[in-house]
Amino acid sequence: MNQTDYIDYRAIKKLKISEGKILIRPLTKNDLPQTISWLKDPQIHKFLASNFEDITFEKELEWLKEMHSSLIDFVFAIEDKKLKKYIGNCGLHKIDWENKACEFGIIIGDKNYWGRNFGTDTIKAAMRLAFKKLNLLKIKLFVYEYNDRAISAYKKCGFKVKEILIGDHLFENYCWDTLVMEISNG
Repeated sequence: MNQTDYIDYRAIKKLKISEGKILIRPLTKNDLPQTISWLKDPQIHKFLASNFEDITFEKELEWLKEMHSSLIDFVFAIEDKKLKKYIGNCGLHKIDWENKACEFGIIIGDKNYWGRNFGTDTIKAAMRLAFKKLNLLKIKLFVYEYNDRAISAYKKCGFKVKEILIGDHLFENYCWDTLVMEISNG
């Protein structure tokens, strides 16, 4: 038997996890119009690995359906717990059940929540999900060197830089480094 034999995927995908000022909950079709507006915002998508200029509701809905049926991806909406306001998304992706590892991604799309520890609380909630519910041992992420807020939040949560991909990311006609950061459970 492998790790996937012990996971109730539907139950995990329906979880709500509270941490500090946030709640992560299932990402729904109703969240997608807001998500799309964030992805198209140049101040936000400069921190993301993909270009979303041609994103449409139909493409995003197809992506959400894939995520909901995936056995290696878990995506969630992030809410301000007090105001019950949708402020971003996060996910555990490319889960390698054999090696008990995954990749983490986060977007705090509502810029009013930047620099206020909502990202840090979300990272902690995702770590709890990965380590306690999914029994994973390692989380890896990629972050551009100019994303100081994110790097600070990841370090605050215990992530360490494991590798630097020199000049890996072209942005504003300059090749920036990509930091590969990891945290292990234990």
